[in-house]
Amino acid sequence: MVILTQSLPEYKFLLSIPGIAETTATSIIGDLGEIRRFQTTNQINAYIGIDLRHYESGNFLAKEHITRRGNPYARKILLKCIHKIASASHTNPCYIADFYEKRKRQSQVTSIKPHTIASIHRFIRTMYFLITNFTIILLPKFDIIVYAILL
Repeated sequence: MVILTQSLPEYKFLLSIPGIAETTATSIIGDLGEIRRFQTTNQINAYIGIDLRHYESGNFLAKEHITRRGNPYARKILLKCIHKIASASHTNPCYIADFYEKRKRQSQVTSIKPHTIASIHRFIRTMYFLITNFTIILLPKFDIIVYAILL
């Protein structure tokens, strides 16, 4: 499967993100398919099932939860992907891992699921930007992120 995805342009864009290895990039491409078919990142969120369910009735406002209507395998792969990015941030700093750690530190909630879902959304936005604009991330070890446009 890795050999088949190496020829796709999405493969090298995903590998430019620190913490994403060959098998993870292959799994993401395999579960999401052609990422350019989505017009917005919210459509990808709905496809995966991490869009928020909102319910209100009169003065009652329910707590928002993810819908879980989408692809459970892609959701699980992206969940593990965020944890890999966070663990790889010790050697390769990444702003997605910084966002995840900052959310965990500032929150009063003991569960890490809301922070992981927010980080998945940030990862999806980054992935969508890189793939639709044909860019890769360069110099991930510095405090700034530099994008190279590949045309």
